[in-house]
Amino acid sequence: MRHIYTNQEAKEIDTHAIHTVGIPSLVLMEKAAMTVAAVLMERESKESRILAVCGMGNNGGDGIATARILHQQGYLAAVTVIGQTDHMTEETQKQLEIAVGCHVPVLPASSITDGQFDIMLDGIFGIGLSRNIEGIYEQIVEDMNHSGAKIYALDIPSGIHAGTGGVLGVSVKADCTVTFGVNKIGLVLYPGCEYAGEVIVGDIGFPEESVHSATSSVYLYETEDLKRMPERKRRSHKGTFGKILVVAGCETMSGACYLAAKAAYSTGAGLVRVVSTENNRDVILSALPEALFSTREEISDVLDWADAIVIGPGLGLTKEAEELMQYVLDNSSVPTVIDGDGIRLCRNLTDTLSDNFILTPHLKEMSYLTGETISFLQENSLTAVKKTACDWHCIIVGKDARTIVSEGKDTYVNISGNNGMATGGSGDVLAGVIGGLLGQQMEPFEAAKLGVYLHGLGGDVMAEKKSTYSLMASDIITGISYVLANREV
Repeated sequence: MRHIYTNQEAKEIDTHAIHTVGIPSLVLMEKAAMTVAAVLMERESKESRILAVCGMGNNGGDGIATARILHQQGYLAAVTVIGQTDHMTEETQKQLEIAVGCHVPVLPASSITDGQFDIMLDGIFGIGLSRNIEGIYEQIVEDMNHSGAKIYALDIPSGIHAGTGGVLGVSVKADCTVTFGVNKIGLVLYPGCEYAGEVIVGDIGFPEESVHSATSSVYLYETEDLKRMPERKRRSHKGTFGKILVVAGCETMSGACYLAAKAAYSTGAGLVRVVSTENNRDVILSALPEALFSTREEISDVLDWADAIVIGPGLGLTKEAEELMQYVLDNSSVPTVIDGDGIRLCRNLTDTLSDNFILTPHLKEMSYLTGETISFLQENSLTAVKKTACDWHCIIVGKDARTIVSEGKDTYVNISGNNGMATGGSGDVLAGVIGGLLGQQMEPFEAAKLGVYLHGLGGDVMAEKKSTYSLMASDIITGISYVLANREV
């Protein structure tokens, strides 16, 4: 698990290191520059011509110091300074003096467009930027983006909001971002991650005390988090690993219940029972003979059988489906995933749930739940998911290119997955995966987070094998099996 930080939290770490621990800001700046220089020296040849484009703030000082270190290592590195020098910070002014003393060329801004440089360092604005880029700075950013040079951003691409990932008017589009000390939320969320390119988190000497001084409630999972998978006891039977009730499908939608049920089995569930319309019986039992089957009319007989419930995929929006949803809402005593049509039905029936429920809305369903526009939800994804979880008193899995999971306090941002997963049935698979983990007695919030991560990894494996163009929802289930077979226990 790795925490990611807002701009305010990152500033708190920096402030603590300087004013509480006592590390001079110039020392941190020097270490940041050394980190960036090390990345370039490892990747770029000495024949590369490098221009550091630097603003008046400390981000500019980072860029100037980097250019000086590269220059001293024999690189063809130069600096251009953008803005009014009387606004330059004390540290950046000092770095400029040192660079001049070391004979680093200081060139006019027109050098950005003269085609002489292969690589540019973006040190115009750091994580403190909160207003749109305008005027000469806007032109400089545009010139850099159209220069044809490879761009390394220092800490964050100029123009990306560090706390939201939003574009502040315009932004530098970097090939690589070397961010300092800790990762930033704006480098993980869209659209910021598209402007950041490859992200390298560089150690610039922040003490652990300083990092811990800022409390981040936002985090992501890494491969080592697959160790969170439920333990498979040697002495066990099918009941040991959970009985999952999948209430899904209608007369015209048999695929949804099949995908959800198979995904639950593939994630470790011991038994899966599908509750659907009678005409889906033969389809399900033929495609998935491991499943049990009951009709909708038998829901009262089988609800207490379940250790976890998945309801909603392909359920339809009929009066009968609504009554089925109402029955589950009123009588479920086990962790319950509500997906697809179930979300819309749920919204019509109640406005609050409990922490035993997991709602998995995509953007359109999230808009229906909250009354907010899709564009608002995209621009405020972290806060919107967290607020909705608080309002509904349940766990929300806000599905998007960066799926976000919150129970109202902590927030998980998922970075696994790819655009090949934007295909019919992918959400049904996710609901089944989460249900399968719930059946193995995993806590609902943990099951939601790990389920989303595992689902994305399965998609990534199969995208490599088939391409993102050819990926189908059933492939994700196959991919999950590969991931689980190759994880480090």
